[in-house]
Amino acid sequence: MRSHKLLLTTFLVLSVLLAACGGLSTEDAIATGIAQTQQISQLETAAAGGAATATPAAQPTNTTAPGETAEPTSAIALVSVSVDTNCRSGPSQHYRLVTTVTIGQEVEVLKTFAGSDYVVVKNPNSSGDCWLWLRYANTSDFSAYNLPTATQPPTPTPTITPSPTPSFDWSGNWTIRVFHGGVERTGAMSCSVTGMNLTCSAVTNPGAFAYSFTGTIASGHQQASGSFGGTGSGNWQARITAPGSAQFIGNLDMGSWEFCGTRSGGFPSPCKWP
Repeated sequence: MRSHKLLLTTFLVLSVLLAACGGLSTEDAIATGIAQTQQISQLETAAAGGAATATPAAQPTNTTAPGETAEPTSAIALVSVSVDTNCRSGPSQHYRLVTTVTIGQEVEVLKTFAGSDYVVVKNPNSSGDCWLWLRYANTSDFSAYNLPTATQPPTPTPTITPSPTPSFDWSGNWTIRVFHGGVERTGAMSCSVTGMNLTCSAVTNPGAFAYSFTGTIASGHQQASGSFGGTGSGNWQARITAPGSAQFIGNLDMGSWEFCGTRSGGFPSPCKWP
Protein backbone atom coordinates (compact mmCIF):
# COMPACT_ATOMS: atom_id res chain seq x y z
CA MET A 1 0.00 0.00 0.00
CA ARG A 2 2.85 2.39 0.83
CA SER A 3 4.41 1.62 -2.55
CA HIS A 4 1.18 2.63 -4.29
CA LYS A 5 1.09 5.99 -2.47
CA LEU A 6 4.74 6.65 -3.30
CA LEU A 7 4.09 5.80 -6.92
CA LEU A 8 1.06 8.14 -7.08
CA THR A 9 3.03 11.02 -5.56
CA THR A 10 5.86 10.50 -8.03
CA PHE A 11 3.48 10.54 -11.00
CA LEU A 12 1.76 13.70 -9.76
CA VAL A 13 5.08 15.53 -9.52
CA LEU A 14 6.09 14.34 -13.00
CA SER A 15 2.71 15.34 -14.39
CA VAL A 16 3.11 18.90 -13.11
CA LEU A 17 6.59 19.14 -14.62
CA LEU A 18 5.31 17.76 -17.96
CA ALA A 19 2.48 20.23 -17.90
CA ALA A 20 4.93 23.04 -17.49
CA CYS A 21 7.06 21.79 -20.38
CA GLY A 22 4.28 20.62 -22.67
CA GLY A 23 1.77 23.30 -22.23
CA LEU A 24 -0.83 21.14 -20.40
CA SER A 25 -2.86 22.57 -17.62
CA THR A 26 -2.08 21.44 -14.11
CA GLU A 27 -5.51 19.76 -13.77
CA ASP A 28 -4.99 17.76 -16.98
CA ALA A 29 -1.54 16.64 -15.91
CA ILE A 30 -2.81 15.47 -12.52
CA ALA A 31 -5.69 13.51 -14.12
CA THR A 32 -3.31 11.82 -16.52
CA GLY A 33 -0.99 10.80 -13.67
CA ILE A 34 -3.82 9.33 -11.64
CA ALA A 35 -5.06 7.29 -14.61
CA GLN A 36 -1.59 5.90 -15.28
CA THR A 37 -1.08 5.06 -11.61
CA GLN A 38 -4.38 3.15 -11.51
CA GLN A 39 -3.42 1.23 -14.63
CA ILE A 40 -0.08 0.23 -13.12
CA SER A 41 -1.82 -0.79 -9.88
CA GLN A 42 -4.27 -3.02 -11.78
CA LEU A 43 -1.41 -4.68 -13.63
CA GLU A 44 0.41 -5.37 -10.33
CA THR A 45 -2.76 -6.85 -8.76
CA ALA A 46 -3.36 -9.10 -11.76
CA ALA A 47 0.24 -10.28 -11.65
CA ALA A 48 0.00 -11.03 -7.91
CA GLY A 49 -3.29 -12.92 -8.33
CA GLY A 50 -1.93 -14.92 -11.23
CA ALA A 51 1.05 -16.01 -9.19
CA ALA A 52 -1.25 -17.11 -6.36
CA THR A 53 -3.43 -19.19 -8.69
CA ALA A 54 -0.68 -20.75 -10.73
CA THR A 55 -1.50 -24.24 -12.03
CA PRO A 56 -0.01 -26.88 -9.70
CA ALA A 57 2.59 -29.30 -11.01
CA ALA A 58 1.12 -32.25 -12.86
CA GLN A 59 0.86 -35.40 -10.76
CA PRO A 60 1.82 -38.84 -12.10
CA THR A 61 -1.17 -40.78 -13.34
CA ASN A 62 -1.86 -44.50 -13.78
CA THR A 63 -1.01 -45.34 -17.38
CA THR A 64 -2.44 -48.86 -17.24
CA ALA A 65 -5.14 -49.10 -19.89
CA PRO A 66 -8.48 -50.80 -19.07
CA GLY A 67 -8.19 -54.57 -19.46
CA GLU A 68 -4.40 -54.59 -19.03
CA THR A 69 -2.64 -56.23 -16.09
CA ALA A 70 -0.39 -54.00 -14.05
CA GLU A 71 3.25 -55.00 -13.80
CA PRO A 72 3.96 -57.17 -10.73
CA THR A 73 5.44 -55.48 -7.74
CA SER A 74 8.16 -58.17 -7.62
CA ALA A 75 10.27 -59.48 -10.49
CA ILE A 76 10.20 -62.95 -8.90
CA ALA A 77 7.07 -65.13 -9.01
CA LEU A 78 6.47 -66.73 -5.62
CA VAL A 79 3.98 -69.37 -4.49
CA SER A 80 3.13 -71.04 -1.19
CA VAL A 81 0.81 -73.89 -0.16
CA SER A 82 -1.72 -74.36 2.62
CA VAL A 83 -1.06 -78.10 2.90
CA ASP A 84 2.31 -79.88 2.82
CA THR A 85 2.67 -80.78 -0.88
CA ASN A 86 4.99 -83.20 -2.66
CA CYS A 87 7.28 -81.71 -5.28
CA ARG A 88 8.19 -84.32 -7.91
CA SER A 89 10.43 -84.84 -10.93
CA GLY A 90 7.42 -84.43 -13.25
CA PRO A 91 3.75 -83.37 -13.37
CA SER A 92 2.06 -86.42 -11.83
CA GLN A 93 2.29 -88.76 -8.88
CA HIS A 94 4.02 -91.34 -11.10
CA TYR A 95 7.22 -89.30 -11.02
CA ARG A 96 9.90 -89.57 -8.37
CA LEU A 97 9.41 -87.56 -5.17
CA VAL A 98 12.09 -84.85 -4.96
CA THR A 99 11.11 -82.90 -1.82
CA THR A 100 8.12 -81.59 0.11
CA VAL A 101 7.02 -77.95 0.19
CA THR A 102 5.70 -77.27 3.67
CA ILE A 103 2.79 -75.06 4.74
CA GLY A 104 3.54 -71.35 4.23
CA GLN A 105 6.97 -71.96 2.68
CA GLU A 106 7.46 -69.57 -0.26
CA VAL A 107 9.15 -71.02 -3.34
CA GLU A 108 10.19 -69.35 -6.57
CA VAL A 109 8.27 -70.29 -9.72
CA LEU A 110 10.63 -70.88 -12.64
CA LYS A 111 8.36 -72.24 -15.39
CA THR A 112 4.70 -72.86 -16.12
CA PHE A 113 3.14 -75.84 -17.90
CA ALA A 114 0.22 -75.14 -20.23
CA GLY A 115 -3.04 -76.91 -19.50
CA SER A 116 -1.81 -78.28 -16.19
CA ASP A 117 -2.07 -77.50 -12.50
CA TYR A 118 1.68 -77.93 -12.09
CA VAL A 119 4.54 -75.43 -12.21
CA VAL A 120 8.29 -75.90 -12.04
CA VAL A 121 9.73 -74.32 -8.90
CA LYS A 122 13.16 -73.89 -7.40
CA ASN A 123 13.84 -76.67 -4.93
CA PRO A 124 13.55 -74.91 -1.55
CA ASN A 125 15.47 -77.60 0.31
CA SER A 126 18.31 -78.40 -2.09
CA SER A 127 19.71 -77.56 -5.51
CA GLY A 128 17.80 -77.97 -8.76
CA ASP A 129 14.07 -77.76 -9.34
CA CYS A 130 10.91 -79.83 -9.07
CA TRP A 131 7.27 -79.86 -10.22
CA LEU A 132 4.78 -78.51 -7.67
CA TRP A 133 1.06 -79.38 -7.72
CA LEU A 134 -1.04 -76.21 -7.35
CA ARG A 135 -4.04 -77.88 -5.71
CA TYR A 136 -3.26 -76.16 -2.39
CA ALA A 137 -1.36 -73.13 -3.73
CA ASN A 138 -2.22 -69.54 -2.84
CA THR A 139 -2.25 -68.66 -6.56
CA SER A 140 -2.15 -70.42 -9.92
CA ASP A 141 -1.94 -67.43 -12.27
CA PHE A 142 1.61 -66.39 -13.20
CA SER A 143 0.84 -64.87 -16.61
CA ALA A 144 2.09 -61.43 -15.54
CA TYR A 145 5.64 -62.73 -15.12
CA ASN A 146 6.23 -63.94 -18.70
CA LEU A 147 7.76 -67.18 -17.44
CA PRO A 148 9.07 -69.79 -19.88
CA THR A 149 7.03 -72.91 -20.62
CA ALA A 150 8.30 -76.19 -19.19
CA THR A 151 8.75 -79.37 -21.23
CA GLN A 152 7.35 -82.49 -19.62
CA PRO A 153 10.04 -85.06 -18.83
CA PRO A 154 9.59 -88.64 -20.12
CA THR A 155 6.94 -90.55 -18.22
CA PRO A 156 8.63 -93.09 -15.96
CA THR A 157 7.96 -96.75 -16.60
CA PRO A 158 5.74 -97.87 -13.73
CA THR A 159 7.28 -100.46 -11.47
CA ILE A 160 4.94 -103.39 -11.14
CA THR A 161 5.35 -105.34 -7.95
CA PRO A 162 4.38 -108.93 -8.61
CA SER A 163 1.85 -110.47 -6.32
CA PRO A 164 3.53 -112.57 -3.69
CA THR A 165 3.55 -116.26 -4.37
CA PRO A 166 0.95 -117.92 -2.17
CA SER A 167 2.61 -119.69 0.71
CA PHE A 168 2.21 -123.44 0.46
CA ASP A 169 4.98 -124.93 2.58
CA TRP A 170 5.31 -128.70 2.64
CA SER A 171 8.58 -128.85 4.52
CA GLY A 172 8.82 -129.45 8.26
CA ASN A 173 6.91 -131.52 10.78
CA TRP A 174 3.30 -132.65 10.56
CA THR A 175 0.92 -134.66 12.69
CA ILE A 176 -0.87 -137.04 10.31
CA ARG A 177 -3.99 -139.16 10.32
CA VAL A 178 -4.87 -142.12 8.09
CA PHE A 179 -8.29 -143.78 8.25
CA HIS A 180 -9.93 -146.69 6.43
CA GLY A 181 -12.71 -149.11 7.29
CA GLY A 182 -12.97 -147.96 10.87
CA VAL A 183 -9.23 -148.21 11.43
CA GLU A 184 -7.53 -144.95 12.41
CA ARG A 185 -3.83 -144.37 12.74
CA THR A 186 -2.11 -141.15 13.77
CA GLY A 187 1.52 -140.26 14.04
CA ALA A 188 4.33 -137.87 13.15
CA MET A 189 5.65 -137.09 9.69
CA SER A 190 8.71 -135.06 8.72
CA CYS A 191 9.16 -133.67 5.19
CA SER A 192 11.92 -132.00 3.21
CA VAL A 193 11.67 -130.19 -0.11
CA THR A 194 14.33 -129.99 -2.82
CA GLY A 195 13.18 -127.88 -5.74
CA MET A 196 9.82 -129.41 -6.63
CA ASN A 197 10.63 -132.81 -5.09
CA LEU A 198 9.17 -133.88 -1.77
CA THR A 199 10.46 -136.59 0.61
CA CYS A 200 8.73 -137.53 3.88
CA SER A 201 9.04 -140.19 6.57
CA ALA A 202 6.28 -141.10 9.02
CA VAL A 203 5.50 -143.42 11.94
CA THR A 204 1.88 -144.08 12.92
CA ASN A 205 0.35 -145.75 15.97
CA PRO A 206 -0.93 -148.07 17.16
CA GLY A 207 1.57 -150.60 15.92
CA ALA A 208 4.38 -148.18 15.06
CA PHE A 209 3.81 -148.50 11.31
CA ALA A 210 6.57 -146.79 9.35
CA TYR A 211 6.05 -145.16 5.98
CA SER A 212 8.19 -143.29 3.47
CA PHE A 213 6.74 -140.86 0.95
CA THR A 214 8.29 -139.50 -2.23
CA GLY A 215 6.62 -137.28 -4.73
CA THR A 216 6.50 -134.13 -6.80
CA ILE A 217 5.03 -130.78 -5.88
CA ALA A 218 2.74 -129.38 -8.58
CA SER A 219 3.01 -125.89 -10.08
CA GLY A 220 1.69 -123.40 -7.54
CA HIS A 221 2.97 -125.60 -4.67
CA GLN A 222 -0.50 -126.29 -3.30
CA GLN A 223 -0.73 -129.93 -4.43
CA ALA A 224 1.69 -132.86 -4.32
CA SER A 225 1.51 -136.53 -5.27
CA GLY A 226 3.71 -139.61 -5.50
CA SER A 227 4.15 -143.06 -4.00
CA PHE A 228 4.70 -144.46 -0.53
CA GLY A 229 6.31 -147.64 0.87
CA GLY A 230 7.06 -149.26 4.19
CA THR A 231 4.18 -150.88 6.05
CA GLY A 232 2.18 -151.19 2.92
CA SER A 233 2.68 -149.36 -0.37
CA GLY A 234 0.70 -147.45 -2.94
CA ASN A 235 0.08 -144.00 -4.32
CA TRP A 236 -0.71 -140.83 -2.45
CA GLN A 237 -1.87 -137.29 -3.21
CA ALA A 238 -2.50 -134.34 -0.96
CA ARG A 239 -3.45 -130.67 -1.07
CA ILE A 240 -2.71 -127.85 1.41
CA THR A 241 -6.12 -126.39 2.22
CA ALA A 242 -5.31 -122.67 1.73
CA PRO A 243 -2.37 -120.26 1.31
CA GLY A 244 -0.45 -120.13 4.57
CA SER A 245 -2.54 -122.95 6.00
CA ALA A 246 -1.07 -125.46 8.45
CA GLN A 247 -3.31 -128.30 7.24
CA PHE A 248 -3.44 -130.66 4.26
CA ILE A 249 -6.04 -133.16 3.03
CA GLY A 250 -5.54 -136.13 0.72
CA ASN A 251 -5.76 -139.93 0.27
CA LEU A 252 -3.66 -143.07 0.14
CA ASP A 253 -3.80 -146.02 -2.23
CA MET A 254 -5.99 -144.46 -4.90
CA GLY A 255 -8.46 -143.04 -2.44
CA SER A 256 -9.11 -146.07 -0.26
CA TRP A 257 -7.57 -144.38 2.83
CA GLU A 258 -8.19 -140.89 4.13
CA PHE A 259 -4.91 -139.01 4.55
CA CYS A 260 -4.55 -135.58 6.20
CA GLY A 261 -2.21 -133.64 8.43
CA THR A 262 -1.86 -130.59 10.64
CA ARG A 263 1.00 -128.61 12.18
CA SER A 264 -1.05 -127.57 15.21
CA GLY A 265 -4.57 -128.01 16.50
CA GLY A 266 -7.10 -130.53 15.25
CA PHE A 267 -7.21 -132.37 11.96
CA PRO A 268 -9.11 -130.88 9.02
CA SER A 269 -12.62 -132.11 8.35
CA PRO A 270 -13.17 -133.68 5.99
CA CYS A 271 -9.77 -135.37 6.01
CA LYS A 272 -10.02 -136.92 2.56
CA TRP A 273 -9.39 -135.22 -0.79
CA PRO A 274 -10.65 -135.37 -3.47
